[in-house]
Amino acid sequence: PAITSEPQALLVECDGAGNTLEIEAWLANAGGGMASDLCSDVAWSNDYAGLEAACGATGATTVTFTATDACGNTTSAEAAVTIQDTTGPSISTAASDLTVECDGTGNGAELEAWLLNHGGALATDTCSEVTWSNNYALLEPACGNTGSAAVDFTATDACGNTSVTTATFTIVDTELPQFTALPIDQNSQCEELPFEAFAVDNCSDVEIIE
Repeated sequence: PAITSEPQALLVECDGAGNTLEIEAWLANAGGGMASDLCSDVAWSNDYAGLEAACGATGATTVTFTATDACGNTTSAEAAVTIQDTTGPSISTAASDLTVECDGTGNGAELEAWLLNHGGALATDTCSEVTWSNNYALLEPACGNTGSAAVDFTATDACGNTSVTTATFTIVDTELPQFTALPIDQNSQCEELPFEAFAVDNCSDVEIIE
């Protein structure tokens, strides 16, 4: 048979389930190839045996399409089929800001839990599982042991596509210092007695002003 139109490559976006219908339709149509024979009709066949797996549910292979006439004469042509993933994960729930009361030591446990939970963000991907990372480095210091940091949480699929959601972790100090010893009234005619009072704060040092 004479091939009058070469089979064309198939490139499809990953649907996570093997893109079965698209590939089956492409194979059944001989990749769009056409052939004719002077002596008989032509039948097409192919050697498709599945994709060579790549990232996620993607993959590719080269298929040989064979045109055969009624007498068993054949002519072949090749075309590739490829499932690609160019779409980043879909973030269904954005990361949320978190504000905590200063504990004087950096609120490490609360910060770590927030980072591990990627700020409460959720993401899914059609073609693979999703992994999370973040760019947290340090808090931007404020008064006492307070501070804040804007953190980018990145969802990455198996093919390296990414989506980002951003939230801020903030340590605040809204609690007043607490006196541990109160000043007492004193009467003195001849000399000034020392002023004695003590106070503590969970977020910083305390200055007592007379």
